[in-house]
Amino acid sequence: MAASPLSGTTTSYTTGARDTQREELLDVINNIDKERNVFTDAIKKGSCVSKYVEWPEDEDDDAVDNAQVEGADAEFTELDMPSKNSNRLQIAAKWFLVSDIQESIDKAGRKSDIAYNIKKKLRAIARDRERTLLNSLTAVAMSSGTAGRAKGLKGFVTTNTYKFGSSYATTNLITFDILNDQLEAAAEDYGEPSLILAPSKQKRIISEFDQNNRITVNADASEKKVLAAVDFIETDFGVQRVKLCYNLTQDTDSGSLYDFLPIVDPDGWELCTLKGHGVKVEKLARTGLARKVQISTAFTLKCMNEKRNALISYLYAKAA
Repeated sequence: MAASPLSGTTTSYTTGARDTQREELLDVINNIDKERNVFTDAIKKGSCVSKYVEWPEDEDDDAVDNAQVEGADAEFTELDMPSKNSNRLQIAAKWFLVSDIQESIDKAGRKSDIAYNIKKKLRAIARDRERTLLNSLTAVAMSSGTAGRAKGLKGFVTTNTYKFGSSYATTNLITFDILNDQLEAAAEDYGEPSLILAPSKQKRIISEFDQNNRITVNADASEKKVLAAVDFIETDFGVQRVKLCYNLTQDTDSGSLYDFLPIVDPDGWELCTLKGHGVKVEKLARTGLARKVQISTAFTLKCMNEKRNALISYLYAKAA
């Protein structure tokens, strides 16, 4: 199977490639759909016009004792100039081919394999982008033979972090105090974090927090249903929404998996798409008895002030 349909060697989706041709099959296909890109959905959207994106970053002055003598002359101090931050452009793409015969025959659960796979690959490229926006540690410049890479949230947030001494251990468990300390740190840097992105294990632990009766169990008497999940948690620093996040990568150490948990001020982030290169679908030129489809986008991430966010890492999840 070729690495890319653009290399000249292709692999087509043919009638012999899958076992879902029309026979005695139910006309429904249930996709495993993880189109829950909570970080992408929460942050601002913008555009860019170059492969190297820069933006100014500034901080407000701290409050001081400000009392002036009547009739005093004006006194001036040198202004602090905004600093620069930057990121690199990343291209994401998906390709697939469907043979003419496969597209024309009667199929179970779908009329068109082209239309069906376009939807499927659109979901996939959105997840790929979300994965980069969350996990990428460094930006890589685009050059001949080198794919550009955008830095993600994990690479930007370096100030307000809790790392359990940078040591992996099965006793590294999130607590309300650890979470509250990181919310406090972000708030002291003028952040207003309102979104907690939680991997599944950490989401369950947060749902069990019971300090000062913070957890309210909701019951719907008409449906005889009890809701045990926690979607919001109230702290001294506001109300934070706790969202299950599928796209956070895990570290492995000594046979165990470890999570990281971002605490996000969504207003301080922006997904920037290169002008003219939003997610787009293109049917490529035919070179044989199959139809080629390309789905692509070019994007990067802006972080306006990383101190307005926080990160908890080295969290034990489970045995590998």
